Amino acid sequence: MLAADRRPTLLLKSDAEALEALAVPTRALPRMQVASLSNATVDSLRLGRRGTIVVTSEVLDDPRMADLLADLSLSGVRVVRPREFYERVMRRASLDDVDESWFLFDRPLRARRTYAAIKRITDVVAGLLGSLLVCLIVPIIALLIRLDDGGPVFFHQERVGRGRKPFLIWKFRTMRVDAEADGPVWAAPDDVRVTRIGRLLRRTRLDELPQFFNVLKGDMALVGPRPERPQFVRVLERAVPFYQRRHLMRPGITGWATVRFGYGDTVTDKWRSHEYDLYYLKHRSPLLDLEILARTVVVMILRKGQ
Repeated sequence: MLAADRRPTLLLKSDAEALEALAVPTRALPRMQVASLSNATVDSLRLGRRGTIVVTSEVLDDPRMADLLADLSLSGVRVVRPREFYERVMRRASLDDVDESWFLFDRPLRARRTYAAIKRITDVVAGLLGSLLVCLIVPIIALLIRLDDGGPVFFHQERVGRGRKPFLIWKFRTMRVDAEADGPVWAAPDDVRVTRIGRLLRRTRLDELPQFFNVLKGDMALVGPRPERPQFVRVLERAVPFYQRRHLMRPGITGWATVRFGYGDTVTDKWRSHEYDLYYLKHRSPLLDLEILARTVVVMILRKGQ
């Protein structure tokens, strides 16, 4: 769900398409005002003292306007470009506007040492506790899976991790043993290959629990982008801009794209999912991790998994 931005916002535009180019739903901007370069006045700009002013690059070509915006910025007004505004409101990156500068300026991708240390300690503790939980529930889930179709309890598969290093991911098996007899394909909603018990495990995300072993080993983190298979990574790196940058982080059991967008079974879905993964890459923090974990719990309770 998109949270409305309650702070006053003023968009300075030099053409009629500037607002549409933001692609931000109007319900997210209940207090937004629009002023063209030709009729923007000092008084209208002063309205931004309580909020944010969004400017296109053309606006800064006007010396009078550039001076005024510099003065407002020094006084505490937040002046942002359209793509930054989109990112803040939508809480995802816009791949159409992402370039190399996105990764280097404004908010560098460097994670603070304190955050990195907290995250790793959290992962180790979660890995230990999660692995213990898995050991306790394995007999129950194993019995259910065996009674369902008699196949193996666990399923492992090669995925691409941090630095493009391959690793084996572990899950409780949710599909038929011959699910990929015709080759690898993305799982789809209401996939006919999913078993009866597998459907329950997927909806509650319990099938992901064995990945705590991967977290404990260091292949994965508690929170991060979901790891993809090598076959799909090769396809997506050609189709989705900067897809390889997701490998700058450890993949996670759950992630921002997982709780905000869900799973996808097309390149278009992966494009949108990657926008959320890039947002996490740039804005990761203890608070965002806590929000992701809280959203994950809600998904598990409401059984909204695939």
